[in-house]
Amino acid sequence: MNPHHRLGAAYLRGKPAAAAQVLENFPADSVAKYLVAVDPETVEVILEYFTPAYSASLLAALEPAVAGRLFSRLLPDFQVVLLRQLERGSRESLLDELPSDLATAMRRLLPYPDGTCGAIMEAPLASVPEALSVRYALKRIKRIRRGMKFYVYVANTQGQLVGVLTLHELLNAPAAVPVGEVMHRHVTRLSPAEPVQAVLNSPYWQEFHALPVTDRNNVLLGVIRQKSLRRFQEQSVQADTVSGSLENFIAVGGLFAVTAGQLLTLLITTGGALRRGDPRD
Repeated sequence: MNPHHRLGAAYLRGKPAAAAQVLENFPADSVAKYLVAVDPETVEVILEYFTPAYSASLLAALEPAVAGRLFSRLLPDFQVVLLRQLERGSRESLLDELPSDLATAMRRLLPYPDGTCGAIMEAPLASVPEALSVRYALKRIKRIRRGMKFYVYVANTQGQLVGVLTLHELLNAPAAVPVGEVMHRHVTRLSPAEPVQAVLNSPYWQEFHALPVTDRNNVLLGVIRQKSLRRFQEQSVQADTVSGSLENFIAVGGLFAVTAGQLLTLLITTGGALRRGDPRD
C-alpha cells in the first residue's frame, strides 16, 4: 500500500465519523472500490458511521462473498438494520454468503415490522439447554466470539425460555450440575410485536442490561440490549460530533500536508490511480 493509501486508511481508523462525512458525498460503488483495499477491521468501524442506507449501498456494491465476510464481522443489532435497507435481491445474495447459523438468525428477525421489538432484537447467542452441565455450558459460551454474553438464557428441548443467569453466576456454579438447577426461573421478557417506544422507558432497564424476546409460545427468539434501544432512538448509527471543517492530517516525516478530506476525495475520484509501482503495494 503506497503512502497515500496508508494515510487514508489511518484517517479512517482515527476519525471514522469525519471520514464518513467525506465519503458519503461520493457514489457508493466508487467508495466500495476504495474500501476493498483497506483492512476489514477499519471498514468494519467506519460502516457504523455512515447512514444505514449508505452502508447498505456499500454492501450491495461489493462482491457478495466480500460483503458476506464483512457483514459477518458487524455487531448483531447493526446487521439487522443493514439487511432492512437492502433490496430483496441484494439481501438474499448477502444472506447466501453467510454462515448457515447466522443466515438463519437473520431471516428469523426480518419479518417483524420496523419499530417493534422483533425488528431490533439480536439472535440469543448466549443460550444453553437446561439439561447441559455448567462445565459444558461454559465451553459453549466461550466459543461465542461476539454478541451479548453477560446474561446466559436457558431453553428447554422445545426452545422455550425457562430461565436465566449471569455469566458470573455460571462461572461460580458447581461444574457438574445441570444449568437448570442453578438458573433463575422468573424471567422478564418482551413480545416481538411490542412497539419499541412502549418499552423505552420501562423500569426494567434500571435493573437489566438486556431483555429476552419470546413468541406467544414462549420460544426464545432474541435479545434486546440497551444499546439497541439507543440506536433506535437516534434513528441512525452512532456518530461522533464533528466540527464544521475537517482537521489537517499531517503525514509521518512531513512528506505530506493535506487535509484528510482532500486526501480521501483524491483517492475516490482517481479510483485508486495514486497506487503506483508494484500492484501489491
